[in-house]
Amino acid sequence: MLAAIWWTIFTVCGIWGQVLVPGVDFFAPGMAISLRWQKPVVTVILALVWVAIQEGAGGLAFGYGILWYFTLFALLTLGRWLLDPGSFQFQALLGLALGIAHLLLLYLMAVLEVRAFPFKRVLGECLLQTLIYPVLWYTADNLFPDRLKRHEESS
Repeated sequence: MLAAIWWTIFTVCGIWGQVLVPGVDFFAPGMAISLRWQKPVVTVILALVWVAIQEGAGGLAFGYGILWYFTLFALLTLGRWLLDPGSFQFQALLGLALGIAHLLLLYLMAVLEVRAFPFKRVLGECLLQTLIYPVLWYTADNLFPDRLKRHEESS
């Protein structure tokens, strides 16, 4: 029950954050925390909810949210083999990678939809994603209840 309450509050805060700072994904740190501390099925359920929110609220054609979370999952999984997922340095590098991924995915979607690509605005969003992600991760990871943490499995 505590997990459901915590993730609901996290999701509501993420929605609120995305309203205040458009173009920045406030759910991404949640995926990193869920992959580290929760069972995989919890991460899948959360990702499906967040993809539905992103796809439903976004102005792009269907698919950006799926590509975004697949990219995030791949970066988290691959990065975990190389660095400690609990380190701020790893999360800062992940924030940089997500900023670049945001630029590339938005450009891809703009090309596929034959839309104009507002480079300066997207570049600002990428910079914000890069800077905000590690701070959000650090805050959420420290607020995540110890009772919900399962022991990490050795790689």
